[in-house]
Amino acid sequence: MNESSKIFQNRAEVVQDIPKTQDCTSFECCHEELVFAMQDTHHQFSLGLSTVLECLAIAEKDGFVPKLPEDWWIEIRHY
Repeated sequence: MNESSKIFQNRAEVVQDIPKTQDCTSFECCHEELVFAMQDTHHQFSLGLSTVLECLAIAEKDGFVPKLPEDWWIEIRHY
């Protein structure tokens, strides 16, 4: 199995035994307002909302999700 195949076999999921999201506005080290607790087969880690939205934009551009209204993207950038 090559390295890129290994990456796609190691999928992240929401961590079930801790809060699934964290409001990070009170933490100095965090540059995100919302962070999701995730885990793969080897690690527990966090994923910021900006990364999730970037993935959504890629999926939209590549045609895997329906196109969202431009007004929605404008609104989310200023949220």
